[in-house]
Amino acid sequence: MTYNTLRIVLECNGRKLAMGPGEPLDITAVTGLESSEIEISTSQNALVDGETVDGKKIKARPIHIEARFRSNADNAKNRAEIIKFFNPKYTGKALIVLMGVSRNIEYELEGWTFKKQVNMDENLKILVDLKCPDPYMLNVDNFGQNMARVTPLFAFPWRVSGHNQVAAYDAVDAGNSHYLRGCALQGHVASYKVFKSDVLLLNDGYVPTGVQIRFKAARGPVTNPKITNTMTGEFVRVRVAMDQGDELVIDTDEHHQIIELNGVNTYQKIDRHSVPFQLVVGENYLVYDADSNYTNMDVYLYYRPKYLGV
Repeated sequence: MTYNTLRIVLECNGRKLAMGPGEPLDITAVTGLESSEIEISTSQNALVDGETVDGKKIKARPIHIEARFRSNADNAKNRAEIIKFFNPKYTGKALIVLMGVSRNIEYELEGWTFKKQVNMDENLKILVDLKCPDPYMLNVDNFGQNMARVTPLFAFPWRVSGHNQVAAYDAVDAGNSHYLRGCALQGHVASYKVFKSDVLLLNDGYVPTGVQIRFKAARGPVTNPKITNTMTGEFVRVRVAMDQGDELVIDTDEHHQIIELNGVNTYQKIDRHSVPFQLVVGENYLVYDADSNYTNMDVYLYYRPKYLGV
């Protein structure tokens, strides 16, 4: 069900500050949730009317929040807690729930203050200015899956076959447990290993987004793992020899691209033709491979769609 309400939860340095319905802080005004400023770069040509568009850029998102404590009973305590919470030394994360839609965004504290009070018994009011260097709102879920997973088919639980069931139970009561041989099955699960090396990822955001790929040499050594986005033809290949148990993590996010083997920076091992690709809006087909022993790998994918506002 969708509610016409707004709730904001700021989280920073292990602390949380919640505002909205049911919280001590009531939101009285907010701006910056819908969109960010756009910067259009143009150039002029002496022989052509107007200007030529060279590029477009979405600037950092400013968010302004005004809130008021519903009660003045704890003014002294609330004042101390607010001062302690707004620490500009740390990066924070905002959860915004507007009309039933939830989004996350990281922020830096640009400034804050208490609104001027007529007297000390007046309800405390705060004015907060946040700056989000990455202007995109993120889905609160981090979608992920293992491309090379083990899929269960069916199970054989311990059971007693139909017409012998009553007699079997009677035999157990009589102490003749050997009677159950032949009418009870030992439990186990049958399954199969998926060696299909491609997967469909759906990006329902408004712009392309990065993806985190985690290669794990789960069943033996692997040489030079590679993953390709067939929608763009771009790929990332890392020239490493992985032993069983090794993990290679690739993150193609534009703001923090990394390649790490067992937690150690291995970016210099990237194939020179590689491109840290983004997931395009809509359908993306990713295919993984390796120079040798690709079936030894588990391949985990994680991504978060990006939105222009909420």
